[in-house]
Amino acid sequence: MPVKPKTDSGPDSAHVKPDTIKAPIGRFADPALYEIGPQYEWNRSQLFATGSLSVADLLDRIPGVTTFRSGWLATPQTASYAGDFQQIRVFYDGMEIDNLDDRTGGVLDLSSVQLWSLEHLSIERTGGEVRIYMRSWRVDNTDPYTRVDVATGNEDTNLYRGFYGKRFDNGGVLQFAGQQFGVTSTRFAGSGDALSLLTRVGVARKSWSIDGFVLRHHPTRDIQRPIAGSGRPPVLGLDATYTDAYFRAAVGGVNSGPWAQITVASLGFKGTTSPDRNVASSPLADTLERRASETQYNVSAGLTLGALRVEADDRLRALGGVTYNSTSARADIASPVGTLSGFVEHDGFRGRTSADVGLRAQPLPFFAVSGSVTQSIPFGAGAAALPNSTSIRGEAAIKLVGPWVSAGLISSDRVPIASLSSYDTLLLAPGRGRVSARTAAIRGPLFGGLGIDAWLAQWSPAGEPYMPRYQSRSEINYSNDFARRFTRRDFEVKAAAIYEYRSNTLFPLAAGDVGTGASKTISGILEIRIMRAVISYQQRNILAYQYDVVPGFEMPRVLAIYGVRWDFWN
Repeated sequence: MPVKPKTDSGPDSAHVKPDTIKAPIGRFADPALYEIGPQYEWNRSQLFATGSLSVADLLDRIPGVTTFRSGWLATPQTASYAGDFQQIRVFYDGMEIDNLDDRTGGVLDLSSVQLWSLEHLSIERTGGEVRIYMRSWRVDNTDPYTRVDVATGNEDTNLYRGFYGKRFDNGGVLQFAGQQFGVTSTRFAGSGDALSLLTRVGVARKSWSIDGFVLRHHPTRDIQRPIAGSGRPPVLGLDATYTDAYFRAAVGGVNSGPWAQITVASLGFKGTTSPDRNVASSPLADTLERRASETQYNVSAGLTLGALRVEADDRLRALGGVTYNSTSARADIASPVGTLSGFVEHDGFRGRTSADVGLRAQPLPFFAVSGSVTQSIPFGAGAAALPNSTSIRGEAAIKLVGPWVSAGLISSDRVPIASLSSYDTLLLAPGRGRVSARTAAIRGPLFGGLGIDAWLAQWSPAGEPYMPRYQSRSEINYSNDFARRFTRRDFEVKAAAIYEYRSNTLFPLAAGDVGTGASKTISGILEIRIMRAVISYQQRNILAYQYDVVPGFEMPRVLAIYGVRWDFWN
């Protein structure tokens, strides 16, 4: 009788490994978007493929948004919507990222928001504001994930990124990531460097998850001097540390049924402004270290039933010894023929109650309309001196085979209280009043892998502060994975050519306005993917056009940056 073979003498190579995909960390839902044509949302690979190195780069794509920067990567970066800097709001994993630096005039420096750390970003363009929803990078596979990015370019630019993430059989998660860049400009593009680090630990099961997250950003920038003879003050140097952290517990799933999430978050800023040691400069008194911190307690819950999704949120801020409570609710209905979205918010932090309704309807295959109406009512101390405001955005479009061709209108009651102190502490906030823009766009696929994304805005009245009369961006893009030749889709080419234009822009000062001239730049990007490696090359301002976006600070002539992004599953 033969001896029965041992079954426990070693590993069985034919044994099927348990499912390597684990339940996701966090339970949250992105808002329903209602643009005509492609929506303004990107997953992780799409974000990097745009060539954007900052949030400001991405916002250049949005009609109605005007971005400002005094140079290259290390300089302050800001943005306004319909001429109002406070109408750009950033939400990161449910936290609202507030400006904590009292030397920026109440305007959030977008260079402090880390685009590289995201897995998804969506932009909701309402009648009255632009809300940017960000989801941080997560992993769901028990196989260790590693990624390395290396890039270099003009202005002595060097950039490095590294990612590591792993899920465990018990649902646990461990993630580390970091980015470091340095710029040493011999001209006027601004010099500096920054180190950012990300960590996440937690555990997720089928119906619940808990996780802790920390993102720390430490930028340093040298003093940036203006063009000789411009009469403008320098952008002072800065050594700062931004720390965003949270602990989150979540139950349910956003794709169906009920869900809820509780987040306790901490936002911190520490910074020191370097003085101007030029003998001709005036003394600066506030060069001592500045510190500010904010705690947010967020409770959100929602329900998804087929095409309907409803959500309620309560946010409590503790800042400077004062607490502010904000409550909001949202309802979205999405169907093949259209999207209807409603949002209402009682914002104790900004002192206003606002409501907006957004709609996208496509009654015919070749015709669509989209729009949003926002009503805002101030409350609390000082509310009597502030008017109610109404803002609208509307578009109508026809489909020409592939792309959508649209015409529209943006009209907003501007009640601004913020100015661009990042570039000059004497700059004033824009005045109150109604501003409007006529817009036109063509967006969507053309043929043979070609696509177009172009828009134009004409603002009125002319000569409004921080608002160019004409502004446009046009992009022709190409994407092809040659699926017939490379059946495993291990090869892909993406390319884009971009033309950007803005007319002269006024910056208000008590002593008299200053301004910038018109700018027109041509840029391009080429990306080639071979299996899991992406080779990237981009050039900005190919024709070396001389221009400035902030008065007195010349933007870089030809800017080239190239490198590789490489994913590994160990």
